[in-house]
Amino acid sequence: MRLTIDNHTLRGCDGESVLQCALRHNIRVPHLCTHPSLPAFGACRMCVVEIDGMRGFPASCATPAAEGMVVRTDTAALRDLRRSILELILIEHPSACLLCDKQVLCEELRPHAAKAGRTTGCHTCNNKDVCEVRDLARDLHISALPVPPVYRDLPLERSDPFIDRDLNLCILCGRCVRICKAQHGRSTIDFIGRGSHTHIGEAFGRSLTEAGCRFCGSCIDVCPTGSLADRYAKWYGAASRFTATTCILCDAACAVTVHASAQRRAVMAHGINTRVPICVLGRFAIPEFLNGAGRLKAPQVRIGDRLREVAWPQALAAVAERLTPFVGNAFALVCDSTSTLEDRHVFQRFTREVMQSPHYVEIQPDEHGVSRSGLPGGVRAALLTGDFVDLERVQALELLIVQDCYATPASECATVVLPAAVLAEVGGTWVDGESRMRPLRRACDPPGVAKPDWQIVCELAVAMAAAGFAYESAAAVAAEIGVGNAALRIKRADTPLAASDPTNRRTHFRGHCLAEKVGGLRQLPATASSALAAVGG
Repeated sequence: MRLTIDNHTLRGCDGESVLQCALRHNIRVPHLCTHPSLPAFGACRMCVVEIDGMRGFPASCATPAAEGMVVRTDTAALRDLRRSILELILIEHPSACLLCDKQVLCEELRPHAAKAGRTTGCHTCNNKDVCEVRDLARDLHISALPVPPVYRDLPLERSDPFIDRDLNLCILCGRCVRICKAQHGRSTIDFIGRGSHTHIGEAFGRSLTEAGCRFCGSCIDVCPTGSLADRYAKWYGAASRFTATTCILCDAACAVTVHASAQRRAVMAHGINTRVPICVLGRFAIPEFLNGAGRLKAPQVRIGDRLREVAWPQALAAVAERLTPFVGNAFALVCDSTSTLEDRHVFQRFTREVMQSPHYVEIQPDEHGVSRSGLPGGVRAALLTGDFVDLERVQALELLIVQDCYATPASECATVVLPAAVLAEVGGTWVDGESRMRPLRRACDPPGVAKPDWQIVCELAVAMAAAGFAYESAAAVAAEIGVGNAALRIKRADTPLAASDPTNRRTHFRGHCLAEKVGGLRQLPATASSALAAVGG
């Protein structure tokens, strides 16, 4: 079909609304309650247009595009109507900053939101950089309200893990309610009350946790104001880097976009496919795990009875010297399948070619992500890439090298500790639960001088005078082992199991208990007790 929008003759698609057609052709039409992941709602009326042959001002989100239709989206009458609608919305929304005549000067002197518990205006709003209401107020040149504003003075809601909720900022667009219904088939949250008392909440005054929230974070992603906020990410402001990569915290291998700050620090992650939710780990755990205060940041060598930080050359030389007497069956390298294909290839080569040992041990984590293994008989020296072996066994070793992202009881008794980059800090290839290859792309920097696993072991091999380990990148390793094209898992028909029920989430990564590193996980309903029993919990 063909129709005309703002004097442009355009081709429309069957089943498409006027708003969808306009946006697809880069014609901007103001809207608030509409979102690409949601069906039309027609509540906010900001997307009203003029259409020849139609009375009034129909909502473009709920009006099907038709052959020969003539549409106008930006007339004086439409701007006046939208301005009046937005003024009514702002009466119950903190709007002092939007109306202030010092707004431009304030933005220059105070470009980032102040870290305040309660939002009273744009200067204290965590969402100021990406607020859709703020953008519309500017576009419509709103400078005053027809009646005095009303501040609802509702309490801040911070009792649930991961999500802060300030209903004083809510404009009742319904996006959060509708995305929950669309993705999960049920209403964890809904419109509560009537008239001026209407608000978003849970039935019977329950918390999100009590109401069965999956904490997929989709409600935050669609909220046009700062009413819903990611508690960890909210004060970092707008990210400057966005990298599409794979979440490897479980076998679902969801495609996620990792947001990083100007300092190349991970601050947030969300699913790329906005029509299918991701689990609480993929949405909230990655940045907090990567930025934990306990991350290993520099190599450490035991001097006397203490581990001392040293530079990489000294650490690698110390490891090379100490490993030499254990070449042969006395050495073992232990990893699990959360390592990339490139990492595992280098691990295998190092074990068999440099150390001339058959004891390359690769663990497949159980359904909870727990990886546990013993050591082959006769092993007196080991390199562990995670917390995989019982402490009593590692304490009996003559030489223990720990290459990991966090300190563990094993690393406390290690001879050398080497800091490893993980998750969104590395590039490579990973195999999901369906044996398909998925790409990992580096989205942020590791802490301190931590390095990818493959790089550490390659440099160790070179320090031991081994040939053939001078890879320049993970891609060079992938080329050697013949890794084919890895593709992000963006399209999927089913919802990941852990996204439907957070109690099915994995509890461990690389031997580390995720709840110990990501505080909000401690508030969620417990998973099967067998996961804790497997690690002596």
